[in-house]
Parts: sequence; C-alpha cells; structure tokens
Amino acid sequence: MRRSALLSVFVACLLFTVSHAQDDEDVLDAPDALENDEYAEVEEAERAFLLVRKSITEQFVIQGRNVTVYLDVFNSGVSTAFGVQLRDSLPSNAKLVAGSLELALANVQVGSHVKANYTIVFTVGAVELELPQAQVAYRAEFKSTSVQTGLSSKQYVIVLTPVQQIARYALQAGKYVSLGMASAPSDWRNLIIIVGTIGGLLGANWSVKFYRSHSSDRKRTAALKSLQ
Repeated sequence: MRRSALLSVFVACLLFTVSHAQDDEDVLDAPDALENDEYAEVEEAERAFLLVRKSITEQFVIQGRNVTVYLDVFNSGVSTAFGVQLRDSLPSNAKLVAGSLELALANVQVGSHVKANYTIVFTVGAVELELPQAQVAYRAEFKSTSVQTGLSSKQYVIVLTPVQQIARYALQAGKYVSLGMASAPSDWRNLIIIVGTIGGLLGANWSVKFYRSHSSDRKRTAALKSLQ
C-alpha cells in the first residue's frame, strides 16, 4: 500500500516537471514567432497601392454635348507599381467620341500621379446616374506574379436636355432679378401668387376710391343743378 502511494506521488511529480518544461519552451519560442510576424508585416507593407480618382468638371452636363472624363492614378504605397493597366466603361446612354477606355500605364512610381482623360456624349437627357467605376490592375511588387486590382472613386452626374438647360438659365436670371427670392419653379409660383394677391388688393382699393370719388362728383353736380 505504501509502495503504491509513493509511486503515485512520483508519477505526479514527473508530470508536473514535464508540463513546466513544455511551458518554458513555448516562452522561449515566442520571441522568434513574434519576430517572424513582424517581418511578415513589414514584407507585406513593402508594396505598391494605387488609388484612382474619376471625375468630371461640370456640375450639370447637357445631352448631345461633349463631356470630358478625367482619371487620376496615384501610388500611395511604398513600392513602384508594375504593369499598370487602366480600364473604364461607359453607361448605356453614352458613347465615346475621343480618347480610349483602355490604357497601359507601364510603371507608376511611389508618390506620383498618372493622369488620363477621354470624351463622351450623352444621348439621353433628364437623367441622374452614377458612372461605372474604372478598374486598375497592377503588380504590387517587382518579383510578384500576382495581379492586384482596384476600383476608382464613384462619380454621379446629372444630364439635362437642352430645354431643361434653357429653363435653368431662365431660373438663374429670375433669381438675379428677384434678388434671390425665386430660385426654383415653386418659388416663382409662390411669388406670382403673392404679387397677384397684392395687385388684386390694390386694384380693389383703387376701384372703391374711384367709385366714391365718382359718386361724390355726381352728388355735387346734382346739388349745383338744384340751386340753379
């Protein structure tokens, strides 16, 4: 019985010693693992990263008139971007009249911009739409064979018909004439109602005064005739 108890104590001590030895090995290995993780993060950070901005200069565009679309590619990473390919597409109600939708930009250096543009015409007006996003593809590292892709910023546009543009100019002129009080069709409607109401009141007041004056003249004339 005493031998069994001693054997049990010996086995427990052995297991405790082995467990602590394993923990010590894990602690010793931890700095190496941490160092490897940091190296992996640094290696991952040594890459190119391209940003693409898509824009137009006009707040409103007119159906049937040329519109220039601008693309600005910027390398915000810490390495040169290699084999850069830029591709854009058109909305269904537009057509290309100048330039190209596919561009090979070769390499883009760190911190540098590469700009491009093309011209389109919208065939349909009276619409508000979002232009398709341009896509850029490149190799983020010189020795890398994988291709990284990205999308441009979004660009919204309002396309007016020529008639809508004339109406817009008329509203702008009316806003100037009305000292900024009427800048929309609803403002003009309200302004016409107010002016009409004031005009009606002034006309009614003038009519009452005219009637009273005419009535006084008739009474005066009748009085003079009676004296004669």
